[in-house]
Amino acid sequence: MPRVCSVCDTEMDPLLTIATTEWNGATDSWAPEGDQARDPLRPGVPPANYTRIVIASGYSLQLHICPVSTEHPHLELIQ
Repeated sequence: MPRVCSVCDTEMDPLLTIATTEWNGATDSWAPEGDQARDPLRPGVPPANYTRIVIASGYSLQLHICPVSTEHPHLELIQ
């Protein structure tokens, strides 16, 4: 879905995504070997969340910027 700048109606560029987990039970085959070998986390912490950063109960934070001007507001999405 296109993200549009509220000032100039230009399509915004994705800048950064911060995810709560790096993988899940269905995709853990690509987990880095170093992460697979780490000590177990405390109970209740997903195995792919070594940073223990949780975005809005397990979602991802996405930041988008306007390519026209850094003065235009950025867009934050949680999905």
